[in-house]
Amino acid sequence: MLHEILSLIARSGMNITSMEVSPPDIFLKIEWGNLSWDEFRTLIKTQFKEVTEVKEVDLLNYEEKEAVLNTVINNVNEGIIAVDQTGYVIYLNKKAKQLLGLKKHDISLHINEILPRNIYNPRKDKQDKNNLEFYSENKNNNLLLTDIRVIKNELGVKTGSIIIFKEVEEVRRLLQSISRPSMVTFDDIIGESQMFKNSVSLAKSVAKSNSSIMLRGESGTGKELFARAIHMSSTRRNYPFVAINCAAVPDSLLESEFFGYEKGAFTGADSSGKQGLFELATHGTLFLDEIGDLSTHLQAKILRAIQDQRIRRLGDKREIPIDVRIISATNKDLENMIEEGTFRDDLYYRLNVIPIIIPPLRERKEDIPIFINYFVKKLTKEMNKDNIYLTEEALKEIISYEWPGNVRELQNVIERAVILAKDKIDIEHLMIHKKNTSKNQERVANNPLLLGNKELPIDLPLIVQELELQYLKEACKKCNSSRDIAKALGISHTTVINKIRKYKITENYTNNNNSIY
Repeated sequence: MLHEILSLIARSGMNITSMEVSPPDIFLKIEWGNLSWDEFRTLIKTQFKEVTEVKEVDLLNYEEKEAVLNTVINNVNEGIIAVDQTGYVIYLNKKAKQLLGLKKHDISLHINEILPRNIYNPRKDKQDKNNLEFYSENKNNNLLLTDIRVIKNELGVKTGSIIIFKEVEEVRRLLQSISRPSMVTFDDIIGESQMFKNSVSLAKSVAKSNSSIMLRGESGTGKELFARAIHMSSTRRNYPFVAINCAAVPDSLLESEFFGYEKGAFTGADSSGKQGLFELATHGTLFLDEIGDLSTHLQAKILRAIQDQRIRRLGDKREIPIDVRIISATNKDLENMIEEGTFRDDLYYRLNVIPIIIPPLRERKEDIPIFINYFVKKLTKEMNKDNIYLTEEALKEIISYEWPGNVRELQNVIERAVILAKDKIDIEHLMIHKKNTSKNQERVANNPLLLGNKELPIDLPLIVQELELQYLKEACKKCNSSRDIAKALGISHTTVINKIRKYKITENYTNNNNSIY
């Protein structure tokens, strides 16, 4: 009967383009002829008594499923391209066209006209590939992250590939939302001294700007807490906060950390390349801690990046636009370093747009009881201990101490005391090691090397130079490297190198006959 129905339709001047059988129903897609719908229905029911109903449908079942699938694929946030085994595009979704800047009728293109050949070569690539980066050719020149899935038939023969790509910026946002640590706000920063309140007030007032901020203060005063609180109060709070301690990473690695690198840029480089900190912090905040420890070589490169708002990965010719806010921090005297030639004045002026000075703990001792109360409550809760209190003697001891390590040192002392104490914290639980200041002063007063056995008036700058040279030579004799000398003298190794050049110390003073350079 089906054959007879099809023959009748053909004789009536109609063309059947597709057919779907789902017993007991038969669905036909017809290119219509001269008959009206009523005439057609009457003709079928008259000629075939077995046909109980003839009705019109908008779409065949497979067309409905295809429409749903298209709707789903066109509403995902990734670009999707399907290619056949020769590399010609057979399908691409709306997001793919948008990200690649393609037109509606670009479906006949070969994949190598759309993607770089080093991303996908249909003749060579037989296996899946992950996390490949390339730049789109649309007006935004976006960086895209690509995965390639090879399609194989039941015999394991490649029949094509699916190429899925997404904007790297979207990936960063996703990672930020998943892995973002609990951030600090200004509500978490405690202190009631007027000097400290002034610093907090200034930080709050400038947080919403995009200006560079430099946090000045001794180690342990909470510079990173300030940086995180500023970020959380800024318009960039929903984007990454990326921090790096410039003193903790070797000079040889810092450049690749800041700017990233392309695959094969140097021996040992990751085969897929790496994004640098400037890229990772896109639209967010880059916190440069211990900025005073950067080498002058890197200072110049960072200055260029900040000025141009563009970077270049190691081993790459392409410049990448960046959008980051810089917050830097240091406990060093940068002004003195500028005079010595170890810190660039032009970088200093770029970073020091808004300086915020965080006072040391010894200058705001009225805040010490507040910190003690906060740390004791927090630690006793964490350690599941009953309430512990400080004796008056212990409190006097804490307040009389100068706290060279500032709040960080105080926190460590209180943590140790809470662990050791049972119900109250006494002096023996504090374990504070005070330096004998009077003996130090007496040593300085009686040291002829320090005074030079000279009577007033004197040429103080010349004496300081002589003293600096003597200690530098002494350190060179006893130390094996510029880093060891720096540790012995309490200055950066870059300063050591510059002072050796300044005083033209060319002799080899090391114990093991190795150059300090």
